[in-house]
Amino acid sequence: MSAENYPTVVLKHGAEARVFGGHLWIFSNELHDGFQKNQPGDVVRVVDGKSRFYGVGTINPHSLIAVRLMSREDEAIDREFLFRRLDSALAARQRMLGDDRVCRVVFSEADGLPGIIVDRFEDLVVYQTLTAGTDRMQVDLINWIESRLKPKAIVAANDSSMRALEWLAQERRTVYGEIDETIQFAQDGIKLLADPVKGQKTGYFLDQRLNRKLMQSFVRGGESFLDLFCYTGAFGLYALKAGAGQTTFVDGSERALELVKQVVRVNNFVDRTSYIEADIFEWLKQGDQQYDIVSVDPPALAKSRSKATIALRAYRDLNARAMKWVKPGGLLLTSSCSGLISRVNWRKSLEEAAFKSRRNVRFLAFGTQAPDHPVLAAMPRDRIS
Repeated sequence: MSAENYPTVVLKHGAEARVFGGHLWIFSNELHDGFQKNQPGDVVRVVDGKSRFYGVGTINPHSLIAVRLMSREDEAIDREFLFRRLDSALAARQRMLGDDRVCRVVFSEADGLPGIIVDRFEDLVVYQTLTAGTDRMQVDLINWIESRLKPKAIVAANDSSMRALEWLAQERRTVYGEIDETIQFAQDGIKLLADPVKGQKTGYFLDQRLNRKLMQSFVRGGESFLDLFCYTGAFGLYALKAGAGQTTFVDGSERALELVKQVVRVNNFVDRTSYIEADIFEWLKQGDQQYDIVSVDPPALAKSRSKATIALRAYRDLNARAMKWVKPGGLLLTSSCSGLISRVNWRKSLEEAAFKSRRNVRFLAFGTQAPDHPVLAAMPRDRIS
């Protein structure tokens, strides 16, 4: 089946260049009137004012991002198309990671499937459908996960704030099999914990794997370690595995700290750990204790482009406070998962933080997300570390 029977939306003059260059989003103000008659999740053809074809995608006339392109070919967006794209994403992970059964299998736009996330934690698979178009694909997506990944359980983590922007309900539920609230899995010789039922996003941040391993290379044994915004404790656990001494986990969530305590016990690190529940932004203003290594991995502070400037100031202030908790000659590992913050601006915020904290700061290494979280060249929204 071709795309010729789908309704057509028309690009305004000036929008073609970005779309032609590989960007997969088309904003509502880039379309001529008439697109509003389509229903959320419909598949549409995209053409310009001269009827030149640009691709096929799903539409939501209620969203600022009106169209998300799925293909630049004249083809149907159906079950066969979905399975083909999902198979391609899985093959890419097998090429990168071999038989690793803990990874992100599908990463939205980067895998040609805008609005679909699939994470695998050994026998558990957690997915997200973030748009009206991909929400309609859930049955076929679940069928693919069952047939290709053969998990014991599947969880739909569909409570992202992005779904609210698409006028979609927010929920988390187990759609296949049975699962306890948390799932233990192993990676890099460490027993870790995901919280897919009540946690953030898919329950664990797989994208930081390389940065955690990079951090391990700087641990020389016995150093004190401060894990801020620890969530389920992965940075601290990697440090402990590398030989870190006293490690303090800090988070604003009592539940997160309880999960950290569980996984610390499983890894036999209890004698080197302590825990603090606090508002980290406020907690860093107090005290004068310092650590050999401090990890700062806050949630995304820029939720929209209009908030990017405010977010940069927040990153500056947060890191300025964190720098004061680092011993002279110590290390600060800091990250941003705000895709709207560029590397240049984020580095500038760190330079300003160094000035504000009166610390002499040198950049030793720059990290990024793991290869199972590829970055689409036309849409460079990557994690910075």
